[in-house]
Amino acid sequence: MTVDKSFFIKSVQRKQEFFVAYCGFTNMPLVVCDPDSFNDQVWIFDSEELLQDFAKPYTEKKVLLRGVKYLNKDFLGFFSLLYAIGVNELVFVSQAGRQPIELGDLIKMPDYSQLPLEKRPVFNPELQLTGLYFMQEASRPVPIEEKSGLKELEEELSVNLLRGRYILPVELLPGPESDADKLKNHNYRLPILKNKNGLILQPLFTDMSELSKFNKGNKLKALVVPFGHLPVLLVKDSKGFVLNPAGFHLALPKELIEALLGQLKTQPRPAAPADGAANRQPGAQSPESKEQ
Repeated sequence: MTVDKSFFIKSVQRKQEFFVAYCGFTNMPLVVCDPDSFNDQVWIFDSEELLQDFAKPYTEKKVLLRGVKYLNKDFLGFFSLLYAIGVNELVFVSQAGRQPIELGDLIKMPDYSQLPLEKRPVFNPELQLTGLYFMQEASRPVPIEEKSGLKELEEELSVNLLRGRYILPVELLPGPESDADKLKNHNYRLPILKNKNGLILQPLFTDMSELSKFNKGNKLKALVVPFGHLPVLLVKDSKGFVLNPAGFHLALPKELIEALLGQLKTQPRPAAPADGAANRQPGAQSPESKEQ
């Protein structure tokens, strides 16, 4: 029997605000795999008190949670974010109980198939999702033997890292050349970050939403690169990359990158997205060499 969800959808759309459970380890919504349906869920609450009740068992397992309030004007952007991280179901919690709803019933995924290949945006939802699950578990301050399914998560994450295409930020150097010529002639710098131990890492992103968190002032341009190009884009003294530094901030040391690429040479190549042109952001270029 088909259930009419239109009334519930309208009630969600009319809400003035709601609270989302965010994970302190990833700075992103907590993702939960339903044990029965295996749907990948994000949980949403009518009040902070309801969220606090939900958080209690996670606190006992040493998972840091916090509530993030969304106002009605921000609902659409939030629901669109969930497509980018591979979530397919939301669970709304009110005093009346829990109400799950598929994301596709609430908001339709944008269709980019009619756009020219060079204008289709970069997304890595499978990578985002496995990265979130991995970091939620790996970051718990408990003995490693208490971390559930970590080996399986790590293997799945490795596969999705190899399949992914990434956004590398570049800072164009001053000069009379056009932006396109600067990119073509490698007249740019690659930004770097230093971790708490003083090690140099380079920021890398799964999508433009993650880049926008880092790109304050909109001064950086985007290069779209496959995983296999990362080693030649390491600048002097760089120890590797950090993927989504304002999100799940996954460190990718150059030794790990080389090891994964070494595995790729001895295994069947994983299915990959369309070629570089298909994943290039408007105005972005595919790199030809590293920074000089």
